Amino acid sequence: MNSNDALHLMLALLVLGFALLGTGYTFRDKGAGVALMLAGSAVVLTTIGARIIRVVSL
Repeated sequence: MNSNDALHLMLALLVLGFALLGTGYTFRDKGAGVALMLAGSAVVLTTIGARIIRVVSL
């Protein structure tokens, strides 16, 4: 996988995570909304964490 593909994958995951967070926040009074916010948070934090680990492990 070249660097362009990795960048596009990371960007797509971040957009998906923020979309899940936004949708979950809209339906925060229901159980599914809370689950969507949890899933969105997990996607965003996992994406950022993987990027940090990749950069730190030279």
